[in-house]
Amino acid sequence: MKSSFTRRFHANEIFHCIRLVPQISQRDIIEKTGFDKSTVSSVINRFDAMGLVVRAPKQGENRPGRPSEALAISQQSGLLVGVQVELGETIFVASGLDGLPIAQHRTRFGGQVGELAQHVAKGIETVLHMSDRQAELLGVGVSLPGLIDRNGTLLHAPVLGWRDVPVLDLLAGEISTPLYVGNDGKAAATAEHLFGSCIGVKDFIYLFSGSGVGGALFLDGETYLGMNGLAGELGHLKVVPQGRICSCGSAGCLSAYLSAPALCREISAAMGNTVVSFDQIMLQAGEREPVTLAVLEQAGAILGSAVASLINTFNPPVVAFGGDMARAEGFIRPALEHAIGRLAHPRMAEATRLLFSEISVHQPYLGGIALALDGVTGLEGPSVLP
Repeated sequence: MKSSFTRRFHANEIFHCIRLVPQISQRDIIEKTGFDKSTVSSVINRFDAMGLVVRAPKQGENRPGRPSEALAISQQSGLLVGVQVELGETIFVASGLDGLPIAQHRTRFGGQVGELAQHVAKGIETVLHMSDRQAELLGVGVSLPGLIDRNGTLLHAPVLGWRDVPVLDLLAGEISTPLYVGNDGKAAATAEHLFGSCIGVKDFIYLFSGSGVGGALFLDGETYLGMNGLAGELGHLKVVPQGRICSCGSAGCLSAYLSAPALCREISAAMGNTVVSFDQIMLQAGEREPVTLAVLEQAGAILGSAVASLINTFNPPVVAFGGDMARAEGFIRPALEHAIGRLAHPRMAEATRLLFSEISVHQPYLGGIALALDGVTGLEGPSVLP
């Protein structure tokens, strides 16, 4: 198990060195990663055999000795598809191995377990056609809003009403391409590490909100999974003793105060008008509607209380916020920072940077792409990632 993890870690790190620094040499990869020469050479040879990288003489090098090769990701290497299953709809994104989206497709989804595999297969076919590229599909990453164990079973997804669904097996019955499934919070954290504000950050805590609140603990360059793959359910931190009932069945969870449905219910009750979406909340906040601003300020304070506990526990260099939290930065950040300043240990709080995801605002739905890219470049078969 450990040797498999080590191989995947080495392969991922080497691939992303090449992705982030086109024309990098093998010598520079060794210096950057600290891996030994044989490991780097072996992984690059494997990538070369798979057609994932191209080699060329390195230009403008003045070092003595044998000229270096420049390495880059092949633009003809193949495609990835990311799938994000949400309440009422599914979003499909196609990209190359650089992770840059080239096509996106959104479609309604009724939420029936028995329809999932065919629904996903049809969506993949559609988005590949929209991409207009004649290239091999190398991997599919599927992000789901629920607890997913190491066997690819979705144990509980309150927003979908699903329990004990063998997602990986169901999808594999319809899709022959290598599949990588994962929890949406962990997938979003992986996307932030690969494409966003946390590139090069080895340790960070990630929180995001949407239909629920999720998160991940990214430790030493990898998502921490815990015993059964379920670690990082930060949306179920207890923030209000004997507080609101959460969709998980417990009380006082962060998700019961920060999720989009919870905020919509609270604002609707206070205003006497029905608020149906986070887009509507943002519109009202932009118009300086007093109730909406007050609810978002309280949400920021509650989030700050949870983050203060995480800072006191993990002493992280970075806490990153994605999804609706990132969209609402201007309305929640002052109360968030005030609560952290009041509740976190000062020496730890001052060492922690707060980052709000830009890709959540400008380039969302990359979680599935991150799962697929992490799986394909990890040189492993279908699995549960991260």
